Amino acid sequence: MCRHLAYVGPPLPLARLLVEPPRGLYEQSWQPRRQRHGTVNADGFGVGWYPADSEAAVPGEPGAAAVPGPPAPHGPAPHDPAPHDPAPPVPAAGGPAAPAERPGDEGAAVPARYRRALPVWADPNFAELARVIRSGAVLAAVRSATEGTAPDESAAAPFRDGRWLFSHNGAVPDWTRLPTGLGSAELLSLEARSDSALLWAMLAGRLRRGEPPGGAIAAVVREVAAARPTARLNFLLTDGRTIAASAWGDTLWYRARPGAVVVASEPDDAVGAALGEWREVPDRSLLLATTEGVRVIALRPERKDTTPMSDENQSRFTLDDRLPAGYFTDTLHADVVGGLTAAPRTLPPKWFYDKRGSDLFEQITRLPEYYPTRAEQEILVRRAPEIAAATRAATLIELGSGSSRKTRLLLDALTAGGTLRRYAPLDVSASALEAAGRAICSDYPGLEVSATVADFEGGIPLSDEPGPRLLAFLGSTIGNFDGPQRAAFYRTLTRSLSSDDVLLLGADLVKDPAVLVRAYDDAAGVTAAFDKNVLHVLNRELGADFDPDAFEHVAVWNAEDERIEMHLRSRVAQTVKIPDLDLSVDLAAGEDLRTELSCKFRRESLTAELHAGGFTVRHWWTDAAARFALLLAVPN
Repeated sequence: MCRHLAYVGPPLPLARLLVEPPRGLYEQSWQPRRQRHGTVNADGFGVGWYPADSEAAVPGEPGAAAVPGPPAPHGPAPHDPAPHDPAPPVPAAGGPAAPAERPGDEGAAVPARYRRALPVWADPNFAELARVIRSGAVLAAVRSATEGTAPDESAAAPFRDGRWLFSHNGAVPDWTRLPTGLGSAELLSLEARSDSALLWAMLAGRLRRGEPPGGAIAAVVREVAAARPTARLNFLLTDGRTIAASAWGDTLWYRARPGAVVVASEPDDAVGAALGEWREVPDRSLLLATTEGVRVIALRPERKDTTPMSDENQSRFTLDDRLPAGYFTDTLHADVVGGLTAAPRTLPPKWFYDKRGSDLFEQITRLPEYYPTRAEQEILVRRAPEIAAATRAATLIELGSGSSRKTRLLLDALTAGGTLRRYAPLDVSASALEAAGRAICSDYPGLEVSATVADFEGGIPLSDEPGPRLLAFLGSTIGNFDGPQRAAFYRTLTRSLSSDDVLLLGADLVKDPAVLVRAYDDAAGVTAAFDKNVLHVLNRELGADFDPDAFEHVAVWNAEDERIEMHLRSRVAQTVKIPDLDLSVDLAAGEDLRTELSCKFRRESLTAELHAGGFTVRHWWTDAAARFALLLAVPN
């Protein structure tokens, strides 16, 4: 194992963070208190820092304290008892400056590094440098090498790629045979022969593809943990502005106040309260921190069902593909030509959802800012038995089912009520339907699963389903349609449903615009990556040359139409070429591509528009905070 630390805040001498604090990182190299594996970190060390404004000053900063010496035979030298907490943040100091750049990192500071392959206490140069180097963003680590890894300084953290600095505290057994998905060129260009360098290559590849730091860390941790369940995977990552970290197998702590944050393997004993009290991060958690605050999110391994479908389960599962040949190509071409040549320019949100986009959306549903998934699930937990009793459905039809995760609450209630015979999900993704069908057949013995690959906007292909039928349209997907589109959708439903069928509709409600904007523009940047994913899709599928970094994700509240709108705003004047469509698009600086609208609803207006569309609302339920609604409606 190792010990590491990251800091973002007002510029400080490195010694204030790393050397002076009692029981700080310097001292932890020879006597860590909370390290669970190994005892001494004597196999190297490193520090990376982002250049700070030479004029920045921190009022009240104490003079440089004497640097403690290396450990003597009976222990280390005593520390200066003066306060060692970083001084309170000063707005003028700002944070790390960004004087150095490289292509692709415009506006981001490129960090410097100092690394050695000897114990930190054995290098007098480090103490001297730490006394005079100042920075507002630092990542440092002391190393206890994993057996079989390189002993030289190339294996000492922090590792670097552009503006990113990374450290790994842990170990991966049999790491040389770890399935990574990396190509030969990436493997041959590893900075060092070590498990940490290999993990960094996996993570850096995701960051270069535009994945947000938290999502990239979560993906790599889950991928490695699935292949090596005993791996210890405490990651620490910074770009000089944000800190992302994982606690997976060893300790992780943080302390913060507005303007500054420290994340470390274990707490020091610095006195004073400039950065508040140390807080421990629970094991198997993701930490995301900026100078404005810290969030900790549970990080659980993904459950994957690899059990082959039994003959009995297979006989209960059917998959009917109703999409015409060339559907995706033809529809994509029409949507892109129509949307990008219109005024204002638009792109339909359905093109977010390739594999990467679907994974990003799953991450969004777990973000603290994104309440709709939790609110709808809260209603289903309380009301599913009531829904089952009111509908007595023999068939549950779900539109845009995806993974069918929330639907299990309805399946449980309907099967407990003894009425359900068939589950009929509809989605454009055959792979999602296949995976969900396998799992549901396995978990619900006796239930038929009749999946249909179809685009329900063009019609709902229903046939011999036993009735009465409950048609579920959850997640407030109805909000992605504007008024005329919703009216057309209701007409499609009324042509498909019988008098004894029931519609279960999820709808997000109008609320404080600040809450709504945060839900679509999260602090971790996951939604921004999700929004930009449509550009990656167009580049891959149409040979386009969109530069996702040339666009800014923007979420705005349209008060007149009571809807959130997501836009990709061009940062510069640019021309985008789409060879497969023989299309060239000139975008002005500040010009928007609207990628999604999410209408929010009020009870009176939604009830009225459903009535005009041929439905009568019979039940209306909300979560405890009245953020979201589920309603039951029947054909007029």
